[in-house]
Parts: sequence; structure tokens; C-alpha cells
Amino acid sequence: MIDLNIMKVANYINGEFKEPSTGAFQVKTSPVDGSKIAEVPRSGREDAREAIDSAFEALKAWANIPAIRRAEYLYKMLEVFRQMKEDFMKILTVEGGGTYRKVWGEVVFTERLIQNAAELARHYQGRVLQSDSESTISVVFKRSKGVVGVITPWNYPLSISMKKIAHTLAVGNTVVYKPASDTPVTGWLIAQMVAKAGLPKGVFNLVIGPGPVVGEEIVTHKRVAHVTFTGESSTGREIAAKAAGTLKTVTLELGGSDPLIILDDVDVDYAARLAVFASLFHQGQICTSAKRIIVHKAVADKFIERYVHYVKMLRIDDPRKDEKVDLGPLINERQVALMKEFVDDAVSRGGRLLIGGRSWGNFFEPAIFVDVDRNFRIMREEVFGPVRPIVVVENDDQAVEVANDTDYGLSGAVLTNNVNRAFRIAEAVESGMFHINDVTFLEESHVPFGGIKASGVGREGGEWSFHETTYDRWVTVTLRTRRFPIPSALK
Repeated sequence: MIDLNIMKVANYINGEFKEPSTGAFQVKTSPVDGSKIAEVPRSGREDAREAIDSAFEALKAWANIPAIRRAEYLYKMLEVFRQMKEDFMKILTVEGGGTYRKVWGEVVFTERLIQNAAELARHYQGRVLQSDSESTISVVFKRSKGVVGVITPWNYPLSISMKKIAHTLAVGNTVVYKPASDTPVTGWLIAQMVAKAGLPKGVFNLVIGPGPVVGEEIVTHKRVAHVTFTGESSTGREIAAKAAGTLKTVTLELGGSDPLIILDDVDVDYAARLAVFASLFHQGQICTSAKRIIVHKAVADKFIERYVHYVKMLRIDDPRKDEKVDLGPLINERQVALMKEFVDDAVSRGGRLLIGGRSWGNFFEPAIFVDVDRNFRIMREEVFGPVRPIVVVENDDQAVEVANDTDYGLSGAVLTNNVNRAFRIAEAVESGMFHINDVTFLEESHVPFGGIKASGVGREGGEWSFHETTYDRWVTVTLRTRRFPIPSALK
């Protein structure tokens, strides 16, 4: 059981927990009350290079062991994870500000992710192709790309990290992992789990430190073959540009401004309750939260009244108190300041604030606006917190037009009792994922998760994670004596 007194966190490189070469540490505080919870490394480029070299040296042996052996290691990780569930839940609350329902869901989903990677490890296959030549066998093998840099966000620091790490390891890659600076203790717990599972030295490495230092070294180092990143779109663009210098591939799951469309044939009370969950769960700090609520004019007044009614019922409090707290704190004071900026901008442009907008410490009361247009920041930018606009539209076509009026294209959803209308809208909305009669942030361990436009490139989850971190290698076997079309070769 983890001791929640002040912890001394370390890097994990080549199978050993190590202090940073810089000798520098910084204090990690809880977003709940500002209390000190850990001292964490402020690593430098030398630490990142050591981790990369360690992963590179371990690569050949790890890639060449039978897939069933890698699966066995992952099943051992799953066993250890199940023993550490309570530790992870405590840290996700204290370090990340998650409510009981949020951290419980994240832990359950992580368990499924590790299990999915272990199950698929020995079943991921290449292909046998029909050759155009006689007596020739044409085969496509799947090969691991090599050292994979894993850079993760703070909002779901456990599940997003393990989706990347487990599936990356399953197909024979090695890992250099940089967790978000706001949630390094979660990353350290992941390293402890890997160590207890007995993975070979160098297969998994953890380096904690600033993104512009540790992250940049991972992205630009020539021994790193692939980088998988989840986070802001602006950071994703920088990573893609820097990775291009060494022609490494990237998987980028970036921001979203996901629309939730409410049509005029729904149970309005149910739609309002679903919309509160879709837009404000985990304080709205989810990349696929419903960030723009689009409602048909015929039901708008009733929907808005019920939506505000249910927002008022939400309990905002210290998530450590009990399981019934609905909303905890935002991750840090910078996010609180940003939410205030969004509110001020909306008010200055004539938006009508129906409820909320107050803050204390890192807690922020949900702010709901109507009378907004496309020029408001809350309509143009990703709002990673509890500030939400409601847009009233005349018809289905206008709903789609508003939904697509964004640089993002991650997820979306529509609520309706008419399946034909639902599919027309699902086909018309520009996004990597779309859900009918449910929330925008659905996810399962084996589905292709990702977006289009400014929401990223590539897909992760199940076999799609394997696609991202492997390459296809074509091999032929010729079973005949070839005739050469070059006269001199025939003599």
C-alpha cells in the first residue's frame, strides 16, 4: 500500500529507479488543497538520452522473443496492476483531483486495456499475398518500429499512458515514457508496476521532467523511431514538425471541440441529464467532452431550463471526502485563470451567463452561456474545463453547419428517436468518432480512437495501436529457377 506522506519520486531507467543526473527536484502539490504530496525529478537531456540508449539496447532481444512470452509479461503486469488498484485510485484523486466515479472508471478501463494488449499480442498477424509470379510465395511480416516515445497528458494519466505503453510493448517495441508534469506520481506508480512484473531491463523507461527538455529530446533523438502523444493541438503541431527532422512517425491525439446535438424529438429531461454528464464529467477536462451543445429551437427553452436545473444540483467539493462528490478541482491555477478568460470573453461579446463562473482555489463553478456565436472563444477554442455554450438552431442542416464550424474533428454525438436523421447527421459531421444517442466521450479498449483536422492523426486502441507502432515488411520466396531477360546473363 502506498504511503501518501510526501513521496520521493525517481526516474526508472534500465531496470533501476534513479535520481536525475541534474540532481534537481521540484515539489508536486495537490490541486485539491495545495498540499505538498511529492518531490519529483526535474530531469535533463542527459537522463532522456540514457533512457533512449537503454531502450535501444534492449530492443533486439525484446522484439525477437516469441510473442507468447511478451503476452506472459503483460499478463503479469495485469496481475500486479490488480494488486495496486487502490494505490492508483488514491493517487489519481490526490494528484489529479478526480472524483471517485472518475478514478474508479479510469482504473477499470486501464485493466481492460492491459488485458486487451496481452490477448492480442500473440494473435497480431501479417498476410500471405497472391504473387503475380509463378512459384513465388509473397508474405508481409509485421515488425516493431523500435524505440517508441510515449508522451501523455494529465487528465487521464493512467489509462491513456497504459493504452500506449501496453500495446507498444506487446508487438516488440521498447518504451521511453514521459508523463505529464502535472501527474508525474502516476507515471512513477506505472514504473513500479512494470518493475514488479519483472520486465527485462531497458524495455520500459520512465523520465520525469519538463516537456521542452525531456520531451524535445525524445521527439528529436535519432534512435527514437516513433512518438505517440496525447495533448493540446498546438503542442502536437510542434512535435510533428520536430519529429520530421529525423523522419520518425507520430501518432497524435489532440484537442477537440466536440458537438452534442439535441434534436426536437427527444425526451428533453433525459437529454438534459445526459448533456450534463457529457459536458461536465471530470470538470469538463476530457478531450472528447461535449464542449458545444447544439439544440433544436423547438425544444430549446425546455432543454435549457432542465439542463441548468441539473447543473445546479452538482456537488462541487473535495473529492477525497466521499464517493458522492460530482465535481472536483481543476488541475492547476493556470486552468482556472484560463476558464476566467473564457467567461470574460463571452460576457464582453454579449453572451448571457445563465449560471456559474465563480471560483475558489482550483475549484470552478460550471459556467453556462447562451446567445453565443462563432466569434466567441468558447466556440473557437478547446475549452478544457466547465465553461459551456448552448447554441440554438432552426433545423438539422444548421445543426451540422454549427457542428462543423471548427478546426477540430475529434468526436460528436446526436440525440434523436429517428434513426434516419441520426445517420444523416452522423455521416455529415466531420469527426473521427461519432455516437448516436449517447455521450461524446465513449471509449473501449479495442476500438480506433482518434480524430481528424486539428484533432490529430492516427488511431489508438487494440489492433489500431499495433498498426501505429509496427511497419509492414514484404518478403518473397522464389521456388523456381528464374529466366533472365538480359541476354548476357543467359550465356
